[in-house]
Amino acid sequence: MEHLSARFYAHTLTALLIRPGTFFSTRFEQISSWQAVGILAISGLLFSATGTLLAPGTATLTRGAILFINAIGMVGIAAGIGYLAVVASTGRRYPFSRLWNVFSLSSGAVLLLAWIPSAFIFTEPWKWWLIGTGLVNGLGMTRARAAIIVGLTFGATVMVIYSMIPLVNLARGLPM
Repeated sequence: MEHLSARFYAHTLTALLIRPGTFFSTRFEQISSWQAVGILAISGLLFSATGTLLAPGTATLTRGAILFINAIGMVGIAAGIGYLAVVASTGRRYPFSRLWNVFSLSSGAVLLLAWIPSAFIFTEPWKWWLIGTGLVNGLGMTRARAAIIVGLTFGATVMVIYSMIPLVNLARGLPM
């Protein structure tokens, strides 16, 4: 197992971005959960730094921290929801750690471009496609099952986000 380094990060994301199917079927098993977290964290730092630079002004450190926490937190939420969907449809056939790796690597790759304004129109579908590719080629699911898992996870994640809107609005009204 190779240690997390700039070279490992670049080689892993290059392989994932150029040939995701081949990456998930050949190199995915070699990636540990710590390496997947490291790749996600590095991509999250790059995302939050570039996103902060695009909106200069006051509280840039706070803005960067919020962007970073959001980037990492959404992967955790989506992976948790995805695991519930997997368990509901397949039982405990797939361990959470492998599902986490699929979500982390897919999101880590997409975060490299997600800081560009309005890029979510392309990066979100691309992320979910990478997740589906990882489920099929990395975990060995059928395409139909992976499509169901991705659809359920995406739908539930959107519902969670929209259910949080009243809480955010309530928090905005509170004195800080």
